Amino acid sequence: MTATLQRTEPARVAYLGPEGSFAHLVARKRFGDNELVPRGSVDEVFDYLLDEPDSFAVVPVENSSGGVITATVDRIMEAGAPYHIREGIALNVKLALLGREGDVIDRIYSHFAPFHHCAKWLRAHYPGAEQVVTPSTPQAAIRASQERGGAAIGARESAERYGLDILHYPIEADTPNVTEFLVVAHQANAESPRNSRTSIAVELPDSSGSLFRFLGPFANNGINMKRIESRPIVGQPNKYRFFVEIEGNTADETIRRVLDEARGYCIHMKDFGSYPSEIRFES
Repeated sequence: MTATLQRTEPARVAYLGPEGSFAHLVARKRFGDNELVPRGSVDEVFDYLLDEPDSFAVVPVENSSGGVITATVDRIMEAGAPYHIREGIALNVKLALLGREGDVIDRIYSHFAPFHHCAKWLRAHYPGAEQVVTPSTPQAAIRASQERGGAAIGARESAERYGLDILHYPIEADTPNVTEFLVVAHQANAESPRNSRTSIAVELPDSSGSLFRFLGPFANNGINMKRIESRPIVGQPNKYRFFVEIEGNTADETIRRVLDEARGYCIHMKDFGSYPSEIRFES
């Protein structure tokens, strides 16, 4: 599925690498004709985006098995950060166990999210193998390729890239495993009826009922909330910001009115913009 952004697409797109990561797969499918720039961590992706204001970034925000990617949420909500969300993209992830045929597997590498998804399968098939968390699935494959008895959980395409065999595919095929990605840029989308979601960050008073009062306008107007995450404010112990995602967009007068009403219960609200979220890829 292809979507058209509401401005000229960027020459460069940073993503959580290295090559062969699921973020690379999403960036390649979505921005195939653009220059793709791998970075080793979510922080490095945002650092690149900060220094290159005409670029875009593709970052994971949540995995259905492993939960929210806090590094992404924290960087988007940084005080003074210039970011806007341009798109939401879902990837249906199918995982493979990569290694060498004939090896006795005693160590398995992967990102934390695949380990969560495959926990039951690993207990049944490799109960004695040490599990080692790596920053990305390609880095897991690299580690596995460097030692006998090592294996990795990741994309099956990484087998050929890193000289490994596909020992099992797919793992836990009957359990949905979806990773959601955000396309982030300095520029916001134009208002459009096709934008299906809106994200905001809010800071609320440290008082009884403040969250209840903030949520009231959404509930009273039938606005569905898709995500709410609390994150600590750096340098302010026991103080939190909330990352909120709702259905609807600011081209809708009702959404604008609800956000204005909710803003009255906040110390601070930042609008990351409205964006399409219907794009879905298969791994």
